[in-house]
Amino acid sequence: MIDFFEEVNKRKEDIIADIERLCEIPSVLDEATSNDGQPFGKPCREALDLMLSIGERDGFKSVNVDGYAGHIDIGEDEETFGILGHLDVVPCNEHGWNTDPYHVTIKDGKLYGRGVADDKGPLIAGYYAAKIIHELNLPVKMKTRIIFGCNEENGSKCMQYYFTKQPYPKMGFTPDAEFPVVYGEKAGVNFQMKGEIEKDNIIGIYSGSRANIVPETCEAYISGHYKQYKEDFIHYLNQQGLQGSLEEEGNHTRLTLIGKSAHASTPDAGINAAVYMCHYLATISENQLVHFVDDCFYQDNYGKKLGIAFKGLMGDLTVNLGVLNYKDGYASLVVDMRVPHEMTDEQLTMPIVQQLNKYGLEETHELGKALYIDPQSDLVQNLHSAYVEFTGDHIHQPQAIGGGTYAKSMPNCVAFGVEFPGTDNKIHQNNEEISIDDLLKATAIYAKALYNLIKK
Repeated sequence: MIDFFEEVNKRKEDIIADIERLCEIPSVLDEATSNDGQPFGKPCREALDLMLSIGERDGFKSVNVDGYAGHIDIGEDEETFGILGHLDVVPCNEHGWNTDPYHVTIKDGKLYGRGVADDKGPLIAGYYAAKIIHELNLPVKMKTRIIFGCNEENGSKCMQYYFTKQPYPKMGFTPDAEFPVVYGEKAGVNFQMKGEIEKDNIIGIYSGSRANIVPETCEAYISGHYKQYKEDFIHYLNQQGLQGSLEEEGNHTRLTLIGKSAHASTPDAGINAAVYMCHYLATISENQLVHFVDDCFYQDNYGKKLGIAFKGLMGDLTVNLGVLNYKDGYASLVVDMRVPHEMTDEQLTMPIVQQLNKYGLEETHELGKALYIDPQSDLVQNLHSAYVEFTGDHIHQPQAIGGGTYAKSMPNCVAFGVEFPGTDNKIHQNNEEISIDDLLKATAIYAKALYNLIKK
């Protein structure tokens, strides 16, 4: 009997070293350096090239698909099993990290750094799982194709392009979520909300850079000397248990409020700085933007105040105000929603439009697709069996989530790991981390599950 965990441990140092190299590259979307061959910017192209070189180093065929994505083929068979991961990462907050986010720190049995859990670490785990099967010369009926893109965090344009150039694998998984196996993902939708709003005493509000992150910081500029707001604002921060500051800016006042970042699919795990700022501003201003945010988002991550609360087989609809910009009387907001597959576009849109009309705002949006794979399918059951074998966990069952992954990019694909039940890898947050033991265990699970599905 093959001891996959022992095989993984033999390669522990190599696994960590490859993760360290990948995480040194700040592969955030960089439109300023976007051009032919690097559509998502220079850092993302550098990460792509490094991953391709890892495959070539190990003697495998690597293919670059116009800088959008690439793959490494392990094996020679015609049929293909796909393992899909992403090389791009979300931006890091300027403050809040205890270590350099782009230099992996090993401490107390954990790796710390941007990408160690989302998704460079898990991608390397999937790669080594397939590599182990190949190096053991085990009999298989399918090759494994490790597929990696550079735009998962901003709409997965990489996979949309990649699959216009390359065929779909027969089946696959993406190590970009949590254990146990994820057979369902809610539809993702970003509402772009815009309009002109009379200033009142609000000069500007700025919060968030990505819709799929709960914004941690919000800055607001208001007319009047800071002394007239100081007592009330500090009292508000203390009352809410939040950090922040206020400073004099010429004849104006700058307010800063610090919340807590989190993934947009789990907004309850964060504290939305934009929403909490507007809740305060609504007490000192008649500005309709801050009242819209306060009325429709404060202490409500489930769309009740917007009139769109919905619970389906995959759980509740969730709402995250990810980006808020207000300057020169013009408001621009981006709201991320994760929508159960039973909800129609009309059910979602009509109540929102009615609310926006009250505040002089307009919207545009595109409802994404949901994912649903039969929980009794061979793919789901084989993956889950490997998870149970290595964890002994019979309590947690195959599940549906709010997060969106590459699993939606191809047929017969699901998300599988890497976060274990009861752990928090701080994905999209400060101090992203992964336990080395969890990483190695996940790699062994992937190897066992993959072999179950592709062995002769």
